[in-house]
Parts: sequence; structure tokens; C-alpha cells
Amino acid sequence: MEGRPPAAAPGATFLARSLRDPDAFADFYELYVARVSVYFVRRIFDPEIAVDLTAETFALALERRRQFRGRFAEEEQGWLFAIARSLLHGYWRKGRVEQAAVARLGLERPSLGTEDIEFLHRQAGLDGLRGRLAEALEAVRPDQAAAIRARVLEERDYAEIAAEFATTPDVIRARVSRGLKTMQRFLGDRALDALADA
Repeated sequence: MEGRPPAAAPGATFLARSLRDPDAFADFYELYVARVSVYFVRRIFDPEIAVDLTAETFALALERRRQFRGRFAEEEQGWLFAIARSLLHGYWRKGRVEQAAVARLGLERPSLGTEDIEFLHRQAGLDGLRGRLAEALEAVRPDQAAAIRARVLEERDYAEIAAEFATTPDVIRARVSRGLKTMQRFLGDRALDALADA
């Protein structure tokens, strides 16, 4: 996991308390939002998508909090990151973020400014990984690498990239998604260990 949460007495997890006290879910969010965001940024390298996945993770946690059966903070964190991992795998399969829970709850997607993006990059330690990321980018197919450069590095939208490559936005999404999965495999556990929270 992305760090150790503070210990809590049995039954005193934020999720358990949130069933009776709505403010406890706000505390749960505050405790874990940075860790979940960094988890996604380190695996996708795109702060905008990471924010969408983070929002959906917490929306699902809010909807499903009655299903949580743990009694300790470590179990609470594990439960939350199980949701995050599931959403990440769904993103890799489909090449897009499903935001059904966000829509059901009527939540608005937070917009990211330059400072927010820079903060997420710093928190995720991406600057220290530039060399490894460049090597990983070389490990993907050229069409995927071009799509990743255009989408992630140049921050262009899918429609614009698709027009340039005479294809559809869905094809570009798939190239980005598959390329990022290949990069993730290339980076492997050592890179993830280097990125782990202290």
C-alpha cells in the first residue's frame, strides 16, 4: 500500500463511523486522497486521468461503505486500494475512465490548474524517474509511443491526436492505454519501490 494510516480502535475506522456521522467520510477522504491520487499518477503518468480515477474511487467507497467489514485502519486502507486497483485495471482494459458512481452521486469533477499538476508530479516523484520513463517509452510500439507523447507529455486531447494520425479518438485511447501498460511492466517493481511513500 501507499503508506500506513494511523491506528484506529476496532469499529472506529472512518468508514465504520461514516455510517452514523457524515463528517467521518470527509475525514476518510482527507486521510487518503493524496495517497490514492499518487497511486494513480505513478501508474498512468497523467494527472487529469488520475484525478478522474480518484474521484470515482471515493464515490464508489461512499456508495459501498456498508460493505466494508474491516475493523482496523489497515483494513480500511486495503479496501479502498482494492477499489482503486479495480478501477485502474478497468481503465487499462477500456482506455477510458468510467465515472458512473460520480454521476450517480451528482459530484463535479475538480479541475486541475498548473500548480495542482506540478504538486501531483512532485508527490509522485515522477521527476526522478525521467530517465527510466524515457527507457520505458522506448519499449513500446512506435504508434503507442507517439500517442503517449501527444496525450501525456504534450497534454493534447484525444480528438486532436486522432485527427493528426487519421484515426479515431478510441484508437488513440487504446494506444495510450496499451502503451502505458507496457511501460508499467517495463518499469517493474524496482521502479515502484523507488516511488513508494516513505
